[in-house]
Amino acid sequence: MNILPKKRWHVLTKENIARVRQDEAQYEEEQRQIKYRAKLAEQESRTETLRKRGYREPATSGSGPHGALLAASSTELIQGNKEYEAEKKSEKEKQEKAIGLLTYLGQSVLEAGGEKPWYDVPPKQLQSSSTEKSRLKDEWEAKKKARADPLTEMNKITEWFEQKREEKAKEEAKVLQRANTCIAAMPSLFPNDIAVPKTLEKTRDTGQQKWKKKHPAETEASYNSLTESASESTVACTSDAIKLAKQAELDRLRAERLQRERKERERAALIMAKAMGLSEVLQEPKQPEISVDERDLPFNSAFNPELSAALAERRRRHRESRKRHRSPE
Repeated sequence: MNILPKKRWHVLTKENIARVRQDEAQYEEEQRQIKYRAKLAEQESRTETLRKRGYREPATSGSGPHGALLAASSTELIQGNKEYEAEKKSEKEKQEKAIGLLTYLGQSVLEAGGEKPWYDVPPKQLQSSSTEKSRLKDEWEAKKKARADPLTEMNKITEWFEQKREEKAKEEAKVLQRANTCIAAMPSLFPNDIAVPKTLEKTRDTGQQKWKKKHPAETEASYNSLTESASESTVACTSDAIKLAKQAELDRLRAERLQRERKERERAALIMAKAMGLSEVLQEPKQPEISVDERDLPFNSAFNPELSAALAERRRRHRESRKRHRSPE
């Protein structure tokens, strides 16, 4: 409890609690001293009585065990059984604390060693759901760590780039399709005179086909014998391989050039189609998006919106008819 410094008169301030406890300890010490003095006075009176009684008796009976007994009783009266008194006091305090009778100033019930009150004990449902709360907390911590992980942000960025690449590829495919449609619609402007040559066959088959064209009457065995003889001349083979490699490189470059020309022609076809107004016609018609959100719909206070819509359409047609009648004038 936070008590303002100006309220020094408050009972539960630390200084006042310490002062009260000090006063209680001082009072207990005074009571103990009073009891001790009372016991001492009683013991002195008893010894005095016994001393007077001993003077009256004969001197022989005064000496002996009576002196030792009187000394032992006097020491017991002065000292007492400290262990027994401490045990009895602790049992009494324990009983008083158990029933809530003994509480010090500024001490709560829990500090006194008692049980929690009924209004401070949580219900059983909340105690049973503690495991569920811990599980949810662990999941939330895992999600928080995943959000704070820089690798997650990098994965999001890569996914975004991949999505953009796919959208761009789809858009390019649509543009290419429109370009092909424009080229097919205008054959006079874009004649189909560009054709990519077919790929060359394997080099081991080309030599045999050329020899068969030159010597159709010869058999395959004669061709094999010729190839065996040709393998001996390594210089001729290397020259043929160089020629074939050059021819393949020329074919590849020619195919790339024709491919570039085709792309340029498609781009030019798109530009001309846009200039002539054909690209909008060739595009796919966009379907109207139906709004599901009520906030995007127009305001209508009528009880039957279908009837009000029909009346609005009728008024619109009436206005258009009046405009048509006025226009010739």
